[in-house]
Amino acid sequence: MARGGIIGIGVVLIVLAVAGYINPISVTLADTTVNLTIPQVVAFCDSGFGQISQMLAQVVMVCSEYKNFMMGIYGSGLLGIILIIVGLVTGKKEEDESEQVDTSIEILKERYAKGEISKEEFEKMKDDLEN
Repeated sequence: MARGGIIGIGVVLIVLAVAGYINPISVTLADTTVNLTIPQVVAFCDSGFGQISQMLAQVVMVCSEYKNFMMGIYGSGLLGIILIIVGLVTGKKEEDESEQVDTSIEILKERYAKGEISKEEFEKMKDDLEN
Protein backbone atom coordinates (compact mmCIF):
# COMPACT_ATOMS: atom_id res chain seq x y z
CA MET A 1 0.00 0.00 0.00
CA ALA A 2 2.76 2.43 0.92
CA ARG A 3 4.68 1.59 -2.21
CA GLY A 4 1.81 2.84 -4.38
CA GLY A 5 1.90 6.19 -2.60
CA ILE A 6 5.65 6.53 -3.05
CA ILE A 7 5.39 5.68 -6.73
CA GLY A 8 2.49 8.12 -7.12
CA ILE A 9 4.48 10.96 -5.59
CA GLY A 10 7.40 10.12 -7.87
CA VAL A 11 5.17 10.23 -10.95
CA VAL A 12 3.69 13.58 -9.87
CA LEU A 13 7.19 15.04 -9.45
CA ILE A 14 8.22 13.84 -12.90
CA VAL A 15 5.06 15.30 -14.45
CA LEU A 16 5.77 18.64 -12.74
CA ALA A 17 9.35 18.57 -13.98
CA VAL A 18 8.26 17.88 -17.56
CA ALA A 19 5.61 20.60 -17.36
CA GLY A 20 8.18 23.07 -16.05
CA TYR A 21 10.59 22.08 -18.78
CA ILE A 22 8.20 22.51 -21.74
CA ASN A 23 5.82 25.22 -20.49
CA PRO A 24 6.59 28.60 -22.13
CA ILE A 25 6.77 31.65 -19.87
CA SER A 26 6.75 35.36 -20.64
CA VAL A 27 10.13 37.00 -20.12
CA THR A 28 10.33 40.78 -20.27
CA LEU A 29 13.69 42.38 -20.97
CA ALA A 30 14.16 46.00 -22.03
CA ASP A 31 10.44 46.51 -22.69
CA THR A 32 10.29 43.43 -24.92
CA THR A 33 8.22 40.40 -23.96
CA VAL A 34 9.18 36.99 -25.33
CA ASN A 35 7.61 33.58 -24.68
CA LEU A 36 10.40 31.12 -23.90
CA THR A 37 10.75 27.92 -21.94
CA ILE A 38 12.98 27.91 -18.88
CA PRO A 39 15.71 25.86 -20.65
CA GLN A 40 15.68 28.39 -23.51
CA VAL A 41 16.17 31.28 -21.07
CA VAL A 42 19.06 29.45 -19.37
CA ALA A 43 20.61 28.63 -22.76
CA PHE A 44 20.40 32.32 -23.71
CA CYS A 45 22.03 33.34 -20.44
CA ASP A 46 24.88 30.90 -21.05
CA SER A 47 25.41 32.01 -24.66
CA GLY A 48 27.93 34.64 -25.68
CA PHE A 49 25.25 37.27 -26.33
CA GLY A 50 23.67 36.44 -22.97
CA GLN A 51 27.00 36.93 -21.23
CA ILE A 52 27.42 40.34 -22.83
CA SER A 53 23.86 41.36 -22.03
CA GLN A 54 24.39 40.48 -18.38
CA MET A 55 26.02 43.85 -17.98
CA LEU A 56 22.45 45.03 -17.40
CA ALA A 57 21.23 44.43 -13.85
CA GLN A 58 17.81 43.27 -15.03
CA VAL A 59 19.31 40.54 -17.21
CA VAL A 60 21.53 39.31 -14.37
CA MET A 61 18.49 39.02 -12.13
CA VAL A 62 16.45 37.13 -14.74
CA CYS A 63 19.33 34.77 -15.55
CA SER A 64 20.02 33.86 -11.93
CA GLU A 65 16.31 33.41 -11.21
CA TYR A 66 15.74 31.06 -14.13
CA LYS A 67 18.90 29.08 -13.44
CA ASN A 68 17.43 28.39 -9.99
CA PHE A 69 14.15 27.34 -11.62
CA MET A 70 16.09 25.02 -13.91
CA MET A 71 17.81 23.37 -10.95
CA GLY A 72 14.36 22.90 -9.35
CA ILE A 73 13.07 21.23 -12.50
CA TYR A 74 16.05 18.87 -12.66
CA GLY A 75 15.86 18.22 -8.92
CA SER A 76 12.16 17.34 -8.92
CA GLY A 77 12.62 15.04 -11.92
CA LEU A 78 15.54 13.28 -10.29
CA LEU A 79 13.70 12.96 -6.99
CA GLY A 80 10.69 11.56 -8.84
CA ILE A 81 12.83 8.90 -10.49
CA ILE A 82 14.42 7.99 -7.16
CA LEU A 83 11.01 7.69 -5.46
CA ILE A 84 9.70 5.44 -8.21
CA ILE A 85 12.72 3.16 -7.90
CA VAL A 86 12.43 3.06 -4.09
CA GLY A 87 8.71 2.30 -4.36
CA LEU A 88 9.32 -0.54 -6.78
CA VAL A 89 12.12 -2.07 -4.72
CA THR A 90 10.64 -1.79 -1.21
CA GLY A 91 7.10 -3.07 -1.78
CA LYS A 92 8.01 -6.34 -3.44
CA LYS A 93 9.13 -8.18 -0.29
CA GLU A 94 5.85 -7.64 1.59
CA GLU A 95 3.83 -9.04 -1.30
CA ASP A 96 6.09 -12.08 -1.60
CA GLU A 97 5.75 -12.87 2.12
CA SER A 98 1.94 -12.72 2.07
CA GLU A 99 1.81 -14.91 -1.07
CA GLN A 100 4.18 -17.38 0.58
CA VAL A 101 1.99 -17.65 3.71
CA ASP A 102 -1.12 -18.22 1.57
CA THR A 103 0.65 -20.96 -0.40
CA SER A 104 1.91 -22.60 2.81
CA ILE A 105 -1.59 -22.68 4.31
CA GLU A 106 -2.93 -24.26 1.10
CA ILE A 107 -0.26 -26.97 1.38
CA LEU A 108 -1.26 -27.52 5.02
CA LYS A 109 -4.91 -27.88 4.02
CA GLU A 110 -3.99 -30.46 1.40
CA ARG A 111 -1.90 -32.45 3.89
CA TYR A 112 -4.78 -32.36 6.42
CA ALA A 113 -7.27 -33.42 3.74
CA LYS A 114 -5.01 -36.36 2.77
CA GLY A 115 -4.76 -37.38 6.43
CA GLU A 116 -1.00 -36.81 6.63
CA ILE A 117 -1.38 -34.57 9.72
CA SER A 118 -3.91 -34.44 12.55
CA LYS A 119 -6.26 -31.58 13.27
CA GLU A 120 -4.12 -30.47 16.23
CA GLU A 121 -0.97 -30.46 14.09
CA PHE A 122 -2.81 -28.55 11.37
CA GLU A 123 -4.02 -25.87 13.81
CA LYS A 124 -0.58 -25.52 15.43
CA MET A 125 1.22 -25.22 12.07
CA LYS A 126 -1.39 -22.77 10.76
CA ASP A 127 -0.95 -20.56 13.85
CA ASP A 128 2.83 -20.68 13.42
CA LEU A 129 2.57 -19.61 9.78
CA GLU A 130 0.16 -16.76 10.46
CA ASN A 131 2.37 -15.39 13.22
